[in-house]
Amino acid sequence: MAEIDTFFASSLENMIRDNLGDTTYRSIQNRLFEKYGTSITQSIKEFTKLDSVLREFFGAGAEDLEKKFMDRICSIKSKKDKVENRFTISDPVLSQTILKAFGDDEMSKILNSSIGEPWTITEILEKLHIPTTSGYRKINFLIEHGLLIKSGHEYTANQRTVDKYKSLFDNVNIDFNNKITVNVQFTQEVIANSTVLQTVYGK
Repeated sequence: MAEIDTFFASSLENMIRDNLGDTTYRSIQNRLFEKYGTSITQSIKEFTKLDSVLREFFGAGAEDLEKKFMDRICSIKSKKDKVENRFTISDPVLSQTILKAFGDDEMSKILNSSIGEPWTITEILEKLHIPTTSGYRKINFLIEHGLLIKSGHEYTANQRTVDKYKSLFDNVNIDFNNKITVNVQFTQEVIANSTVLQTVYGK
């Protein structure tokens, strides 16, 4: 499962339901379960499966649907943005999640400090001097919302495997002119590992 696609899953599922209607949504859900034994939510995190079923329903038109849905969630505004892997987050729920994370001192520290350098949870808490109780709660929030993603692991002295995490974003810019606009920059590695972004924008 592509970790980054956790970030898109809920918004994309709502977009499918709202735009295609409950009947079509349920038909797609049933076909996914019949073909892959998976739900719409899970298939978004393994996007080639959802893509395959959407093509059964809509043929070549599935590609346009996917792009339309994703443009309403996060879009590339210019050629320069495409080159720099910069996306504007259009979905209000995702924007609020990012604003909540960066509006919290400790969560903001965690995300900024883990750009490009994966750390274990213990390292994050120790290096940033964050209290364990609030630290675990905030790290769990970031992981659950796809803002902090797994990136490798290391072994402890007794050969236990411990996951390492890093920030989903390379850079975040929040523009407060007229209305709040959230722009995010994904690393090339993150885009390469995202089945959603690869399927929709990689063509």
